[in-house]
Amino acid sequence: MTPPGVPAPDEQARHLLDAATPLPDPDPANTALAWALKDLCYAAWTTEPARAARAADVLHALAGPPDAPLADPTVQGLAHWTRAIAELTQARMAAALPELDRAEAALATAGQADAAAQTQVPKIMALAMLGRHDEAAACGRAAQARLLALGNVRAASRVSMNLGGLQLHRDAYAEASRHYRDAAVLFARVGDHAQSVLADIGHASAQSSLGDFDEALRLYARARMRAERHGMTPSLATIDELVALLELARGRFRQALAGLESARRLYEQLGLPLPLATAEKQLGDVYLELRLLPEARRLFDAALARYAALALPGEQAWTLAQRGRVHALLAQPAEAGADLEAARALFAAQGHEVGQASVGLAQAELALAGGDAPAALALATAAGARFGQAGQADGAARAEVVEAHALRLAGRLDAARQRFATTLAAAEAAQQGQVQVRCQTGLGLVAQAEGDAATARAAFAAAIQRFEDQRRALPDDELRSAFFADHLQLFQALLGGALDGGEPVEVLRQLERCRARSLAERLVEVDREAELPDDADAGLRERLNWLYRRVQRLHEAGDSAAEPEAELRRVEQALLESARRQRLAAARDDGKGGGATADDDFDPAALQAALQAGDALVAYGVQGDELFACVVTPAGVRLQRRVASWAAVQQTLQSTRFQLEALRHGSAPVSGHLATLTTRANTRLAQMHALVWAPLAGLLVEAGRVLIVPHGALGALPFAALPAALPADGQPLGQRHQLALAPSAREALRGLRRGPPPVRRVLAVGEPSQLPEAGREAEAVAARFPGSQALVGPAATVQALRAGAPGADLLHLACHAQFRADSPRFSALHLHGEALTADLAEGLALSPCTVVLSACETGLAEQGAGAEMLGLVRAFLVAGAARVVASLWPVDDAITAAFMGRFYASLQAGAAPSQALQTAQAGTAAEHLHPYFWGAFVIYGGW
Repeated sequence: MTPPGVPAPDEQARHLLDAATPLPDPDPANTALAWALKDLCYAAWTTEPARAARAADVLHALAGPPDAPLADPTVQGLAHWTRAIAELTQARMAAALPELDRAEAALATAGQADAAAQTQVPKIMALAMLGRHDEAAACGRAAQARLLALGNVRAASRVSMNLGGLQLHRDAYAEASRHYRDAAVLFARVGDHAQSVLADIGHASAQSSLGDFDEALRLYARARMRAERHGMTPSLATIDELVALLELARGRFRQALAGLESARRLYEQLGLPLPLATAEKQLGDVYLELRLLPEARRLFDAALARYAALALPGEQAWTLAQRGRVHALLAQPAEAGADLEAARALFAAQGHEVGQASVGLAQAELALAGGDAPAALALATAAGARFGQAGQADGAARAEVVEAHALRLAGRLDAARQRFATTLAAAEAAQQGQVQVRCQTGLGLVAQAEGDAATARAAFAAAIQRFEDQRRALPDDELRSAFFADHLQLFQALLGGALDGGEPVEVLRQLERCRARSLAERLVEVDREAELPDDADAGLRERLNWLYRRVQRLHEAGDSAAEPEAELRRVEQALLESARRQRLAAARDDGKGGGATADDDFDPAALQAALQAGDALVAYGVQGDELFACVVTPAGVRLQRRVASWAAVQQTLQSTRFQLEALRHGSAPVSGHLATLTTRANTRLAQMHALVWAPLAGLLVEAGRVLIVPHGALGALPFAALPAALPADGQPLGQRHQLALAPSAREALRGLRRGPPPVRRVLAVGEPSQLPEAGREAEAVAARFPGSQALVGPAATVQALRAGAPGADLLHLACHAQFRADSPRFSALHLHGEALTADLAEGLALSPCTVVLSACETGLAEQGAGAEMLGLVRAFLVAGAARVVASLWPVDDAITAAFMGRFYASLQAGAAPSQALQTAQAGTAAEHLHPYFWGAFVIYGGW
């Protein structure tokens, strides 16, 4: 009994866990306090890891040195025990093992047989995590026998749960499920709610691996309800993580991404290094499935470093296997082979059958990509057998898909069809969404190889429908775009069928399904972001802007900028990943089923109706090496096949750009050769006209205005500078037609319905530090329109732009610009002290205004798969602009100022933006014949 006035041991223990309380002096005789501290350590293990570590520190101080004369073996044993628990919370498994053994020895010496046996329970998990599975199983069996002999059912239940974890790691899912189920019942019987919840989680994980997703979700839901009731925050994070992995297996990527990000944030808050590393790695798994490959590789690289530091070979093996798949998809077979072989060796050393099967499947996929059907078939068959023996349903299904593709590649079409059909039926029953898409795609490819076009189209259409259900649910257009690119062959197959059918309207409809889908969906989202990112990344952005300035100064001085440029790239990637994760976290609670979709909403008849007499739209497309075009007028849709060889177009365009950019560094150095250079540029432009425009000229004779939807590299062609259809009159194409560009026919229709307002209020921004004329240019533009504003020099900041842009009818930006082909979202306009990057520009809340980017190369874009136009023009369209005027190459500062004077004089007189651009081009061309001086600017969105 505690003496009067002296706190009870449990009260003393709770007081000592206050971080502000000094550690106690050694008191080896105070066994009651030592037991209380041990109990508090265990209670906090799964809910407050930092509190568990503090309990270990206090108990260690209380025990004093082990060789002290009055050292008490019980207190010493409890100190070692709690120290081991603290190590386990930080994933230091190897460090925990000797502490547990010391605890067992000390407690056995003290005659504490039951406690000594209990120290071996957490040892099971530590050994399993280190890949020492046989030792873990032997330890578990021995500990459970001792505990049952001592009548300690509660501790024996913990052994059951740890044995479940061991069997889960060994891929014996049915055995794991049995152990977890028994443990959950026993823990509930003795009132240990926390352990019962953990047993439910393990049971659910085993059921998920067995492919019983409905039962797994039921168990996870029950565990979540109980964990919330008992304040088990780490368990909630674990449930989020495991449910996310289940959703990933079902192809429900939105839920998988949101759940993993939620778990990751909780683990980060709790300071749990191993679960945090695992959540990061599993986020990489989802990125891999969505084909966001560089980002996945960065996450795997980071996870490997963490697992190596924690000496966890099992986790290292899984991560190496996944990184090997990334390298394979990036066409890096040597790196892929090295990673996969390293993973195989680690799995083999642990006797990990499912791990070895996963490596075998990845090697089969690599062989398939290389066209080695026999090797792919053998590897996939062996992997499938291993998955099947372990009861791993998802792995077995994925192996069957690769096996079927290998059969198809080998020409065994009947066998391939049968395997695809059987796997599809099983995948539908198991709700495996990605497997279903791959099977339907395979069935379409088999039918295509057999010449059965109708069956192939039906199979591809079914695959697309399943794929779209997955893709439209993704919470981020970057993810949607990457995922779309991986499935582009489906849409191209239907486009090829439409071309063979020769129906122009169907060709245009299928062409639109292949083009700029993510941009279209971003533009129709109801709740589009209407502001710049918040202050969460302010420090990173400040560092980035400092690095931009430093790199510029180093380049100006002629010094090496390699080190700051490398850091600049790292900071950019950190910003992109942070923004991506903010969107993932928001997706969990936004109440939506996914992003907006623009799948089948394009109506060619609506486009025809929106065109006026004398209007036309030309949409280019490529199938194989064939450049074709759909020409839309109010009268109908015409299809022009075989316009040119796409390879010839690309080669000639490259030569044309070379000639145009001969003046990139100014005309003074080549002034004596300007006439010759002009002739050469015009010769190349005439060749481009013959390839891409002359075959269409007969369809455009009556067209006064033409909207052009370019394909790929054609987005960098100055169509206005091409010779006219009637070269005898000496006019360039831009003087015979008012020209505008659009990223897709769908967006062209949107632009026709959403014209810019008359220009009354202008916000003109001029940053002259690198372009001396920019300030005067901005002031001159603003002076033309009463009530307008000019932000020049130090006033030309991103913050000022953000404040003034929403109310402007026209936004004029004169400054230095940089197009970044390596990272298009960081293409930027350099304002005072800060870069307005494309990702920041997307957040500007613009009215349907006209934006004029009076800077170098602002119209260039990275043409991603699926014809996604990535760059500054896209950013301003996303921000809300109706029209964007931008340049295709570096522009001359003084000549551009005069060009803009003509453009704005025409706007002031009431001309439409495309007509004003036409006027400015004609006036400048009369003074400067070389198309470099007048052909750079193009208008996007409409006339």
